[in-house]
Amino acid sequence: MVEKLSTAPLIPEHEQEERLDGHSSAGPVVAIIVATLVLSFAKDILMPLTMAVLLAVIFSPIATRLERFVGSFVSAAMVVLAAITIVAGIGYFVTVELTSVAVQVTDYTDNIATKLSALKGSTPEWMLRVQDGIKDVEQQLNELTPRANHSKSKPASVIQVPAAQSDLEEAVKPAIPILSGLFEALLIVVLMFFLLYGRNDLRDRLVRLAARGRITLSAEAIGTAGEAVGHYLLLFSLTNLGYGVAIGLTIWIIGLPNPILWGALAALFRFVPYVGVPIAALLPMFVAFAVSPGWSESIEVLVAFVVLDQIVSYLIEPFLIGRGIGLSPLGLLFSAMFWGWLWGLPGLLIATSLTACLKVAGDYIPALGFFAVLFGDDSAREDYHDYYRSLLELDQPSARNIAVRYCDKNGLEPTFDDVLIPAVVLAGEERAENHISEQNQSLVFETTATLVKELGDRFNKPRFRGRLRIVGIAPPGEAHSLGLTMLLELLRRTGIAANFFGLDKSAAEICAFVNEYAPDMVFVSCSTTECMPAAIELVRALMVESPHLTIIGGGPCALMHRAELLEAGATEICGSRGEVRHAVRLYALRRSVSRSSQIKNVRPLPDTRTATASKVA
Repeated sequence: MVEKLSTAPLIPEHEQEERLDGHSSAGPVVAIIVATLVLSFAKDILMPLTMAVLLAVIFSPIATRLERFVGSFVSAAMVVLAAITIVAGIGYFVTVELTSVAVQVTDYTDNIATKLSALKGSTPEWMLRVQDGIKDVEQQLNELTPRANHSKSKPASVIQVPAAQSDLEEAVKPAIPILSGLFEALLIVVLMFFLLYGRNDLRDRLVRLAARGRITLSAEAIGTAGEAVGHYLLLFSLTNLGYGVAIGLTIWIIGLPNPILWGALAALFRFVPYVGVPIAALLPMFVAFAVSPGWSESIEVLVAFVVLDQIVSYLIEPFLIGRGIGLSPLGLLFSAMFWGWLWGLPGLLIATSLTACLKVAGDYIPALGFFAVLFGDDSAREDYHDYYRSLLELDQPSARNIAVRYCDKNGLEPTFDDVLIPAVVLAGEERAENHISEQNQSLVFETTATLVKELGDRFNKPRFRGRLRIVGIAPPGEAHSLGLTMLLELLRRTGIAANFFGLDKSAAEICAFVNEYAPDMVFVSCSTTECMPAAIELVRALMVESPHLTIIGGGPCALMHRAELLEAGATEICGSRGEVRHAVRLYALRRSVSRSSQIKNVRPLPDTRTATASKVA
C-alpha cells in the first residue's frame, strides 16, 4: 500500500485491445534509416559538431569549477586553450614520431628480410603442397583458354589526354586537404567555446523546445545527465592516460625505441572499445619485429598491451569510475562497428563517448528511452528482467524459481524491492504504451500476488503474547493490493498478527469484519483515483463504528488526498514502509506505556490471613 507502484490503470474488460498498425511498427526502422543517411551525407558538418559537443561535455566539469573564480567567459576560454594545446601537441608529436619510426624501420630491412625468409623456410610441407596445387590449377586454366582470343586484333582505343592544369591549380591542389583540416579544427574550437560558454542558456532552450514538442524534460534532468556523462568521460580519459603512461614505461623497460609514441597511441586507441588495444599494439609489435634479432620482444609487447588493459579494466576502472553509467559491452561493440563504418577512424575514436551520451540521454529523456534499452547494461537488474521475461513467455515455474532463489539469497524485502515491484511497474508502463496485452499484465499481477504470500510463508513468524493485531483493507474500486500485501507479510515477520481482508469487498462487509475482529490498527490502501471517494466514506464509517480505532492510509492517491483522509478520521498517511514501521512502533510503545500505567494505578488487595490472625490475638 505504501509503496508507490506507479502502474498504469487496468483497461476495462469491455474495451478492446488496440493493435499497432503498420505505420507505427515501421516508424523506428524508417527513423534509423533516415538518421543514417543524414549522418552519412552531412558528415563534413556533423562530425566537427559531434567532436565539439563531446569535448565540451568532457571538459564541462572543469569549466564549472573554474567558473566560480574567473567567470564563465574566461573559464570557457581557458578550457578551450588547454584543449587546443593538448590536442595540437599530441597530433604534432605523433606525426613527427611516426615519421621518425618509418625512417628507423628502413634501416632494418636486412633483419626483416632474414626473418621473412626464415618464416618461408619453416612453412609446413602440407602448406607447400596446397600452394603447388593452386599453381597447377591456374596453369591448366590458362592453357584451356582459346588462343584465338589472344590473336584477335583489338580495336584502336582513343586516349583522351587531360587538359594541362595551370600552375596555380598545381600549387593549390596539395594544400586543399590541409586547408580543409584546418577549417574543421577551427570549427570544432569555435563550437566548443560557445557550447561551454553558453551551456546554461542552451539547457534552457532545450527545455523550452522539449515542452513545445510535448516531451517530458526538465532543466535538472539535463544538468544531471550532462554532469553524469562529463564525470564519466573525464575519468575514462584520465584512466586511458594512465594506461598510456604504463605502456610507455613498459616499452621503455623492454628496450624499444620511441616509448612515448607507443604510450600516446595506446591511450588514444583505448577509446575504441575492445579492438582499440590490439590495433594500438600492431605497430610497436612490427617495430620490435624489425629491430630485434628474435621474437621475444614482439610477444612481450603484445602481452604488455593485453595484460595492462585487463588490469585497468577489472581493477582500476571499477575503483576509480565504479559502475559508471552502465554501458552494455555488446552495445559498445555494435556502436563501434556502426560509427567506424559511418565515419571511419574518427568514428571509432568517438564511439564510446557517443554511446555514453546516448545512453544517459535515454535514462533521463523518456522520448529517447530506447537508447537506454539498446546500450544499457542490465546486469544489475538482471533478476527482475529475467522474472518479467519468463512471465511474458508464460513460463510461470521459471519466474517462480527466479524469485525464490533471489529470496533465499537476499531476503524477503530485497526480493520485493528488486524483483517483484520493478517487474510490476515495468508491466504497467509497457501496457500503458500498448507493448504488451492486458492478459500479459494480468498474468504478471496475479503471479506476483501469489508469490508474495508464498515467499512470506518461507520464513518463520514469531508469535508473542499480546501482539498487535493489524488488518489491511482495500476500499471498493481498488485495482490491486500488491504493496499492501507485501507490507503485511513484512510485518508478520516481526511477530505482528497482520491479515488482509481481500479485494472487492463492500463497505458494509469491511465494517462488519473490523467490528468482529477488533484490530488495533487498520491499514487502508489507495492506489487509484477511482477508489478515493469510497476510501473516504469507508474511513468515516469505520470511525463511526469505532471512534478510537487507529487508521493508517497509504498509497500514491492517499498521499495526494492526504487532507481529505485526515479530515475523514484517518490517524496518519504514510508514504513509505519506514513511515509505517515508525507508526507501528509508536503505537506499540504508547500501548505498552498505557498498560503499565493502568497496572500501577490498581491498589493491591489486603492480606486476609494477617488481618484474621490479629483479630484472634
